[in-house]
Amino acid sequence: MSDTETPVTHEDSQPALPELTKRELSRSFWRYFWSFQISWNYERMQGMGFAWAMEPVLRKLFSRKADYIAAMKRHMVFFNTDAIIGGPLILGSAIAMEEAGAPASAEGMKVGLMGPMAGVGDTLTFALYNSIIFTIGASWALQGKVIGPIFAGVMVLVPYFLVRRWQFYFAYRQGKQLASTLAGGALDRLSESATILGLVVLGGFIPSIVHVVTVLTYKQTIILTSGKHVTQTVPLQTQFNAVLPFVFAVLLTAGVYFTLTKLKWSPLVAIACVFAIGLALGWLGWFAPILPVAAAH
Repeated sequence: MSDTETPVTHEDSQPALPELTKRELSRSFWRYFWSFQISWNYERMQGMGFAWAMEPVLRKLFSRKADYIAAMKRHMVFFNTDAIIGGPLILGSAIAMEEAGAPASAEGMKVGLMGPMAGVGDTLTFALYNSIIFTIGASWALQGKVIGPIFAGVMVLVPYFLVRRWQFYFAYRQGKQLASTLAGGALDRLSESATILGLVVLGGFIPSIVHVVTVLTYKQTIILTSGKHVTQTVPLQTQFNAVLPFVFAVLLTAGVYFTLTKLKWSPLVAIACVFAIGLALGWLGWFAPILPVAAAH
């Protein structure tokens, strides 16, 4: 077909785009890894970081300055998603589409996936993974073990790097198929499953992290075999431990969760209320972190 029959566009002006090498892909990934959110701003959010990561690829693909500038402008638009799970996936797929000569598909894929991947990524990384890792680390740290902060640091830095690298190259190999692979409600089901799993796992950590016991006591009179009446002081907490152990820790956690989800309180307000209530009940001598040894006998 001659040029007179088909309008010439930027996409048609370079029918044979050069093939990307490992050098361009590696440079793009490391730019993403080190500086994706350094230039975060309220106008484009992660858009500038995304364009900076795409730059080595676009420079290789578009030798003409006008095409290179147009490509950079395409990716200097608003973009915002989870930087751990989602960002590398979209970046790798966008590179594959640019290399295939389908810039419009790259733009549509970015817009279509950045929202869903933000929901899934935030759920998996911050609501689930981070909560579990830092809860375990904090539990060890509260016991005076130095392994606590070391564990948290290693389990965040190493897996986050490996996950981002795998996503990037996996999405680059998948190309256009990635968007259809993630469609069909798979992301919503994954996000819901991760939320349920996170709540179950974190619920198991409540007794080891939240320490609330009552130091209130009551008196009871028992009759010995000799017929003598003896009055005993019984800690109320020991009775709860026999029937509902850690009940106050669970109630406190549930109360805070209720204020955050139903009453829409901010975390700072919830923390301030817990602090004030804990201070008041501790001053009254009704509750404490642990049951005093003297009161248990």
